[in-house]
Amino acid sequence: MTLSNLFKAQAIFVWLYAALFWVAPEMAAQGPGWTLTPNMVSFGQILAIPLFALGLFSWMAPSWVGDNLMKVGMIFGVYINLGLVAVQVLHISTGAAKFDPMGMIPALILAALFFWKTRASS
Repeated sequence: MTLSNLFKAQAIFVWLYAALFWVAPEMAAQGPGWTLTPNMVSFGQILAIPLFALGLFSWMAPSWVGDNLMKVGMIFGVYINLGLVAVQVLHISTGAAKFDPMGMIPALILAALFFWKTRASS
């Protein structure tokens, strides 16, 4: 798997979450154990817009960043995914959410793959 393909996989993962907030907000709230309210549905729909933009950036990054793809892969693929994991761990440790494998496991796998590809290519 190339670094460009990893960016595309990241985009698809983010777009699935964006779509989930629009078409199945109950499913998005179920994993972490949150109670779905009308306010959460509205917030999820608002959050879906920047998620779509992040996915678009990830999809287009290989053609936009040129020779800096490894650097962007480390920042976008490793650090941002690990930030997502850290926030989830914080919420789990404070009791604000349950462990959600649908969010945690793909983020860990993508972070590891991005780390491996950016290190192997340098």
